[in-house]
Amino acid sequence: MKFIVDENVSYSVVEALEALGHTVISIAREFSSIKDNEVYNKAVEEEAILVTRDYHFTNPILFPSENTAGIIYIKPGNLTSVDEVNLITKFLNNYNFKEMKGSLITLYKNGIIKIRGSKISDE
Repeated sequence: MKFIVDENVSYSVVEALEALGHTVISIAREFSSIKDNEVYNKAVEEEAILVTRDYHFTNPILFPSENTAGIIYIKPGNLTSVDEVNLITKFLNNYNFKEMKGSLITLYKNGIIKIRGSKISDE
């Protein structure tokens, strides 16, 4: 899979995703300080999953997830870089992201996952 990792996410997430064999565009490494709309447009253009801690990306009017390969929003809190890596890897190990294209996924420190826009039913 292809990911864009926003600069507000720990760089450890970039390294972990790369270690798992994913293609990763790191905003911090390659496009530092670009605006949110540029990050979003890059995710759309690259057909990449956006990983962010920026609440603005949960706004479906400004940043509709259905135009992307998906948006993973890590809910801010007292998270270490290890916590962020664990949240992402646990999610990727338990869900088929191809079926969630266009979804907004919110990951919480306590392990709760909320998915908006998924084509998967809860049956």
